[in-house]
Amino acid sequence: MSLVTLSCPVCGFSKDLDSALLPKAGSKVTCPKCRSVFPLELQEEPLPLPDGENVPPTDPPAVSPPPPAREIPRTYTFSFTGNAKEYFGIWIVNTLLRIVTLGLYSPWAKVRKRRYFYTNTLLAGAPFDYLADPWAILKGWFIAGIFLGLYSLTSKVSPQYAGFWMLVFFGVYPWVVVRSRLFSLRNSTHRNIHFGFNPDYREAYRVFLFWQLLVPLTMGILAPYVIYRQKRFLVENSRFGTTPFRFHAKPDEYFKIFIPVLLLFPAVGAVIITAGVLHKGGAYMAFIIPILFVTGYLVAGVYFPTALTNLTWNSTTLGGHRFSCQLRLRDLLWIYFSNGIAIVCTLGLMAPWATVRMMRYRLEHLSARGAGSFDVFRASSEEQVGAASEELGDMLGFDLGL
Repeated sequence: MSLVTLSCPVCGFSKDLDSALLPKAGSKVTCPKCRSVFPLELQEEPLPLPDGENVPPTDPPAVSPPPPAREIPRTYTFSFTGNAKEYFGIWIVNTLLRIVTLGLYSPWAKVRKRRYFYTNTLLAGAPFDYLADPWAILKGWFIAGIFLGLYSLTSKVSPQYAGFWMLVFFGVYPWVVVRSRLFSLRNSTHRNIHFGFNPDYREAYRVFLFWQLLVPLTMGILAPYVIYRQKRFLVENSRFGTTPFRFHAKPDEYFKIFIPVLLLFPAVGAVIITAGVLHKGGAYMAFIIPILFVTGYLVAGVYFPTALTNLTWNSTTLGGHRFSCQLRLRDLLWIYFSNGIAIVCTLGLMAPWATVRMMRYRLEHLSARGAGSFDVFRASSEEQVGAASEELGDMLGFDLGL
């Protein structure tokens, strides 16, 4: 006799019955307890094993692993722990030694300054570091000095020679950008992991030479797009260890930055014309016109780099972390103005205080938000790069940063 177990899906009542007495599977049956009607489903009991035989082992039911816990995004802040008193000691020694050595101490002064600011810059509580060799910078300083010296001497002899050297410089400028970026990033570390830069020379010449030459041909209209391409090139070829930075800005966002600048100078001109018509000239107009123009240039000179810095950082990501920069124009105008007054009134002695103040403000308004810590990034092997290109860029006043 074969027994089957009949169970009610509603109340759970079950009973063992002879399979010969049951109707066909799928027939409707009624539960004797709760009177529920349900289709018949047969469940045969396993036949008993003969005596003396071991019960075969049964596999335990498969248990699904619990889903991984979702990491909550965190905001990692930048901070600056240096102060004006400490930096004044470095600054005054650097200045005096530059004078005594006729400038030969400049590479050591540069490394001391950068190392101080790097080691006092913290991200998520961990400092940065600057590892450049002053002797390498000194060699690059000499090479850059020879280039500028030849340009200066030949320009006095003949304008044609000066034009030749300018063409040479324009031809090597994209190479200077790449090599300078390589040297700067490969000597910068965080948590003992080096930054790096991918030397894409073809794209560098396209962005920093070809597109740059098109700007005057378009009466400056193409300038926002060229700046967008240059920022994207610098960001997307940079990396932290083996993790590349990503850039998510759009060209139209850079065009929007130019709109206030384009409206500012016509507005200043309209104010000057209106004042001249209403007051029919006057001696005081000789003072008002320069003040208005200087004010307009200062506002534009602070607004433009501030807006570019905010947009570039806010469009940059590293792994799962997105950067955020919230510099404010009114704050920076006040800092530049008050710093300038302090430096002039102290004959330059307040310059270290002004530098530390500006650095602290910029870092306090920069942060990175994302899941996971910065410990997960992997290091990469780096080769040494010469410093000649960076020194040439520094001597000519080029800012190759973000």
